[in-house]
Amino acid sequence: MFIRKAKLKIQMLISHQHFQKYEKYATLILWMLAIFYLSSKSLNVFTSPTIWDFLLRKMAHMFEFAVLAFLIFRILRQTEKRHIYWDIGWAFIFTVLYAASDEYHQTFIPGRVGTYRDVLIDSAGVLVACWLLYLDYHHRKIMESRNIITKITSLLKKGKKT
Repeated sequence: MFIRKAKLKIQMLISHQHFQKYEKYATLILWMLAIFYLSSKSLNVFTSPTIWDFLLRKMAHMFEFAVLAFLIFRILRQTEKRHIYWDIGWAFIFTVLYAASDEYHQTFIPGRVGTYRDVLIDSAGVLVACWLLYLDYHHRKIMESRNIITKITSLLKKGKKT
C-alpha cells in the first residue's frame, strides 16, 4: 500500500509541468552532488588495492565525469542554441574544471589526495563523452541527408512516371 502511494506521488511529480521544465537542471545538480559526496568519503588506507581495484576505480571516475559532460551538454544544447561544437567545447571545459575542483576538494579529506593524474583520467572520460556526442551529431546529419536524398529521388521517379 505504501509503495503504491509512493509510486503515485513520484509519477505525479515527474508529470508535473515545473518538474519537466527543470528536470535537466535537477539531474545535473544531483549528479554533481553525488560526485561531491563520493569524493568526501575517506578511502581505507590499510588495504592494499590490486591492479583491478585501481583500474575499476579509475574507470568509474571516467564514467562519472563522462556522464557529467553529457548532462552539461544537454543543458547547453537546450539553452544556447548555438553550433554543436560550441556546446561540446563548453561542456568539456565546465566538466574538466569541475574535475579539477573535485581533486582539490579531495586534498581536504583525510586519507584522500588530489592529483593531476586523476584530473587527466577524468578528462579522458570527458573527452570520450564529447567524442561520442560529436559522432552522434554527424551520424544524425548523415541520416538526415540520406532521408532527404531518398525523398528527392522518389519524387523524381514519380515525376518521370507521369
